[in-house]
Amino acid sequence: MVNKSLPKQVQAFLNGQDFDQKKELAMYFVTVDDEGFPYKAMISVGEVIALDETTLRIALWEHSKSASFTKQEKKATLFLVLPPTAYDLQLTVTYVRTEAGQVIFEGALKQVKVDEAPYATIVSSVQCRFKEEQQTVQQWSMKHKLLKK
Repeated sequence: MVNKSLPKQVQAFLNGQDFDQKKELAMYFVTVDDEGFPYKAMISVGEVIALDETTLRIALWEHSKSASFTKQEKKATLFLVLPPTAYDLQLTVTYVRTEAGQVIFEGALKQVKVDEAPYATIVSSVQCRFKEEQQTVQQWSMKHKLLKK
C-alpha cells in the first residue's frame, strides 16, 4: 500500500520524545552513491524528527558520505520497521544548514510504502545497543534542538 503522509505509528515514533523507549531501534537511511548504487547508513530516532505528517528533518554527520550523497542527489529513502509493519519513506531532500558538526536536511515526503505480508509477520526491527547510552541520549537531545530550529 502507498500513502502520501506519515502513518500515525511512524509520526509517534519520530516525534522527538521518549528516546529511552526507542533507543534500540535503528533505521536505514538510503541514498545513491557516485556510481548509482544504493548507499545505506544506520541512523536512530535521535537524528530524525517528524515536523508534521509530510515533513522530516534529518541530521547527518557533516563529513559523512551519506551527507555528501544526499546533497548531490536530493533524494533519500528512510526505511524503518515498527513490527508488524515495514515502512519505506521516499523523500525529496533539501539542504537546510550545517551546524555543530551536523548537516541538517529537510525531507518532503514523496510517498510511503507500507509493507506487510499476509503469509508472515515482521517480529523485529534492526536493533542496536549503544556503548555510552546516556551520552548518546544527551547527543540526541542536542541534535533535536538543531532539527527544530
